[in-house]
Amino acid sequence: MPALFTSYPDAPRLPLPRQRADLRTPYEQVLYGRRTHRDFARSPVPLTTLATLLATVFGPVDFIDSGHGALYRRTSPSGGARQELDAYVGALDVTGLAPGWYHYNGLQHSLELLAEGFTPAQATHLCADQPWAGEAAFLVVLAARLERLSVKYHTPRCYRVCLLNAGHLGQTFALTATALGLGPAQTGAFNDAQVAASCALDDTCHIPLYVLAAGHTHPEPTQSPEPATLTVLRSTPLNEGGPGDQGPHSPIARPAPGRRPRH
Repeated sequence: MPALFTSYPDAPRLPLPRQRADLRTPYEQVLYGRRTHRDFARSPVPLTTLATLLATVFGPVDFIDSGHGALYRRTSPSGGARQELDAYVGALDVTGLAPGWYHYNGLQHSLELLAEGFTPAQATHLCADQPWAGEAAFLVVLAARLERLSVKYHTPRCYRVCLLNAGHLGQTFALTATALGLGPAQTGAFNDAQVAASCALDDTCHIPLYVLAAGHTHPEPTQSPEPATLTVLRSTPLNEGGPGDQGPHSPIARPAPGRRPRH
C-alpha cells in the first residue's frame, strides 16, 4: 500500500500557524457570494489565512479503519477515501512566506520548500499566459498520485474518479477562500510539463490536474461580466422553443400531451 501522505524529508520545512482564521461567514453568504475572480489587488495575504485555507481543504479531518489499514478523510468527498491529490503552493504575495514553490504536508501542517523564487510573470506563463494568474497572491496545484487510487480500483475508470475528486476539492477551495474574504479562481489551462517541473513531479505517475488561485479582490474589477440585459436574453436560445422563448407555447411552459401539470 502506498503511503497516505506525500512528504519531502530533505526539504526545508516551515510549520504553519495552528491558529485558525475566522471561518464563521454565514453559509448562504458564502454560497451565493462565490464567484470566479480575474482581478486581484496587489496586497499580501496573511500566512494565517493561507494556513487556514490549506488545512480546511487539504488537511485530515479524521482517520478511519478501511479493513486493510487506516485511511483519512477531508472536508471533500474522495473515491474510496484514497486522497490521491496533493497540494503544491506557488507563493507570490503571502506575508511571512518567501516567493517560491512549496508542498503542503497535511500530516504535519507545514510547507516544504521545493524551489526558491516565483514571479508574477512565471505564474502567468505557467497558466497558459493568462494575466490574472500573475496577479493572484498564490497558486495551488492539485497533483495526483495515481497509485493511491489504482491500488484499489484496477480499471481505467479510476482516472475519471480522480478528475471528479479534483473538482470536489476545487469547489471546497473556492467556498473556503470566499469565507476567508479572498477571491478564488481556477483553471484547467496550464503548461503541464512546466507546472510539473515547478512542483518536482515526474509527470507520469504524479501529474498536475488542476490549478487553483486566490488573492484579495480588486476594488474596481475590469474582468467581471456585465449582467445579461433583456436584449441579450431575447437573442439567446434558453430552451428548445427557440431564442428567448419562454412564453405559453414554450415546450417547458406547457405540459406534454396526456399529462397533467404538476403543482
